[in-house]
Amino acid sequence: MSDPEHGEKEVSTDRRTILKLITSLSFILGIGGVASLIKSISPVVLEIPEWPRVKLANISQIKPNTWYLFSYPTKDIPCLLVKTGKSLPSGVGPDKDIVAYVMICQHARYYGTIYIPPKEKRNPEELTYLKTVPPNILELYPDKNLLYCPAHAGIYDLEKDGEVLAGPPFCSLCKVSLEYEEASGDIYAVGLAPPAPAVPGVTQCSSDPNELKRIMLGKKLVSETLLEEKI
Repeated sequence: MSDPEHGEKEVSTDRRTILKLITSLSFILGIGGVASLIKSISPVVLEIPEWPRVKLANISQIKPNTWYLFSYPTKDIPCLLVKTGKSLPSGVGPDKDIVAYVMICQHARYYGTIYIPPKEKRNPEELTYLKTVPPNILELYPDKNLLYCPAHAGIYDLEKDGEVLAGPPFCSLCKVSLEYEEASGDIYAVGLAPPAPAVPGVTQCSSDPNELKRIMLGKKLVSETLLEEKI
């Protein structure tokens, strides 16, 4: 014959066990829900990618005192490469005379700066784009390779790391870091050097290399690019 009191105790124990399980499960689910909520409201931290290493051209394709356009490190960042004909501290190639810069003016984010060669190479009939440059600008620095911004007459020195020579720009142009493979003659873009270019989302003229890399956040990096000769 069964003991009613003993049976009631077993039922009571089973109920407490079930309640404990339900409470524990609710607690675990609650923690998961809170974690999901925290995750959803926490700021997303994007990992800054490394600069892409992109082949630009072979040395055999580059003419002296000629400018070439390309995009780097993303398609919306226009850049310019020039073989200056002068050995430069930061130049690459057999003659140490090849340099490259982002074409965005540091004054008002103008995306169309142009190359001006030294005076002996300034033939407006051949280099038709020079007809857009005021004659007095061409006479200011007759012996230098320059970059000129037609928006507000900013002038940069390509021979001295893109420093400002005249006009309203706030700081030097952003430089494209180049590598030259002597064995193959290939020229590569391998990064950008401070100061940062004047683009949205990046502190203008910042000298912080990590902040400069923010130029790549959320954008597709170029894996290849072609030089376009500008005449």
